[in-house]
Amino acid sequence: MASSVPNEKAPPSEAQPATNPQATSNSDPSKAPATAYPQQQPNQYVVGVPPQQGQIPMWSTGLFDCFDDLPTLIITAFAPCVTFGQVAEMVDRGQNSCLVLGGLHAGLLYFTGLGCLLSAYFRIRMVQMYNLPNDPVINILVHLVCEPCALCQEYRELQAHGFDMKLGLGWKGQSPEIQQTGGAMVPPTVPGGMTR
Repeated sequence: MASSVPNEKAPPSEAQPATNPQATSNSDPSKAPATAYPQQQPNQYVVGVPPQQGQIPMWSTGLFDCFDDLPTLIITAFAPCVTFGQVAEMVDRGQNSCLVLGGLHAGLLYFTGLGCLLSAYFRIRMVQMYNLPNDPVINILVHLVCEPCALCQEYRELQAHGFDMKLGLGWKGQSPEIQQTGGAMVPPTVPGGMTR
């Protein structure tokens, strides 16, 4: 027979979550009142928190995934200054045009053979902009050893961030959202406050 003393505590194995008195008298869980809250499982995600918050940002594609975009690979193999100009204009947020930056790269490449140092500089800026794995020495070596692969990876990364990389479109041809954020992933804004 159950005790009628209200302050008597149940043993730990019989502990139940606090609910209204009507729910404790009803043994059928399907008939529980709407005010009873289910217990959360220990491994459930919290609603409203994106699961990727704790993950380290990575490149959207690998360095040697060049064959995923053959037209860009072909252009980069024969004229790296074109791909570099497009990438650098987006990283530079339109302060210098694709023609100016591509011409500078072509001049450095033709006269000194060190156009890869200029493209490595813009890769480092892109890494800082999108919080990608940052090791300046590795970024410079990637451009020294395999500049076409590095340029193609940067081109694909900008596409993954929402840039429209069609030749001739440039920074001014990008959507206002891209121009405002620079392709950086920003959390969505919730209109108004919480209402109940």
